[in-house]
Amino acid sequence: MNRRSIAITPDNVAAAYWRYALPTVMAMLVSGLYQIVDGIFIGHVVGAEGLAAINMAWPWIGLMAGVGLMIGAGAGTHCSIAQGEGHFHRAKGFLIQGLWLLALLGVVVGLLIIAGRDSLLALQGANASVQRHGSGYLQIIGWSSPLVMASIAMPILVRNLRAPMLATIMMLVGALTNIVLDYVFIVELGWGLQGAAIATVTGESLSALIGLVFLFTRYSSLPLSLALGEFGLQPASGRQILLNGFSSLLMYLYASFAALLHNAALMHYGSTVNVAAYAITGYLMTVYYLLAEGLASGMQPLVSYFHGAGQSALVRKVFFLAMRWVVGTGVVLVLMILIFPHIGTRIFISDEDPALDVAAIDAVRLHLFVLFLDGFLVLAAAYYQAISDSRRATMITLANMCIQIPFLLILAPWLGVNGILLALPLSTIVLATGVVTLLRRQFSRRVGVNR
Repeated sequence: MNRRSIAITPDNVAAAYWRYALPTVMAMLVSGLYQIVDGIFIGHVVGAEGLAAINMAWPWIGLMAGVGLMIGAGAGTHCSIAQGEGHFHRAKGFLIQGLWLLALLGVVVGLLIIAGRDSLLALQGANASVQRHGSGYLQIIGWSSPLVMASIAMPILVRNLRAPMLATIMMLVGALTNIVLDYVFIVELGWGLQGAAIATVTGESLSALIGLVFLFTRYSSLPLSLALGEFGLQPASGRQILLNGFSSLLMYLYASFAALLHNAALMHYGSTVNVAAYAITGYLMTVYYLLAEGLASGMQPLVSYFHGAGQSALVRKVFFLAMRWVVGTGVVLVLMILIFPHIGTRIFISDEDPALDVAAIDAVRLHLFVLFLDGFLVLAAAYYQAISDSRRATMITLANMCIQIPFLLILAPWLGVNGILLALPLSTIVLATGVVTLLRRQFSRRVGVNR
């Protein structure tokens, strides 16, 4: 079968990449902005216990986000590859199965969160106040799980339907709604973390609704209809979506499990203040992770399309363009963190909490000094996912988990709080070295084939 060619040459592929990457980066940073604003309001109004509660709620939030991203990335990749091959009916089928998975798994994940929220907080050593804050937050998020998951997956689907700017607008609307409601509910009404949860759910529901409406309009490259026959369940396509996106779920499961271990260890060797300081490093990491994920997500439609069209040279060019920006921006951010750590930490800390200020500065310097390598790993996993090589994408994520946990278990008893904070960067160095070798071998083989 002859594959369709896309009218992009090595000379203009950068412009095509930025057409996808810029709106995606903007959207990701905007979506992260409301998470950071949540932390700012909670840090100043509720204090260290509020920040610790948010961080101890993260393992459940990570599960929900991971399932949403698994569905969005899996359906988006297969949809884009099928479009690149000219199989538009098949592409529409993947889109519909993605919607089914969001509805069904959203209910399952929500029930898990509601049933297990208190047990997970207790497992991490939460005191009574942190337990109260975290439980109220998770209850609201759990009941809204399908909508929250849809807000994560829908921009990816819309982006793969050739509407990257709308994906950005969706996330912008949701984020701005959340920020305004954060101020009203947390600052003005004093609802604490429950107010933050209500604001989050409202903003993300609005974002998901905009995306859902778009899927049924003529502006989509694969417009859906309300015909019942079009919306049948196709288990085989659903399995393909889950298999391709599984590395995204694993990435969030790894992050959730790592957060759980870090929180429990910090409560054992430190205190609630140390968990709150760790939460602040998480907010700063979020800025870069979202930037890296945005650059990687902007790469994905083009890499998937070129891969489906058999244009290996353009696949390589797009990947290395994205890598230069991911690693370069990460290096700049690390230098800023090491030289001026207080610029980032003070945003989340009130003047009445000097102990948290000191702990946060130590935490960001120890925990984030190789942050740019984390971005590289995000990009590498996204690349393998984009070419439907789910085995290698999953392997990178599993290796990340398997390497970091031994570092944490060894360093925590030896160095205490400092050892806990060093576990991530040291394990990242080890894994990144292996992934560089893997990519070099793969691209060398591709060059040999092309020749």
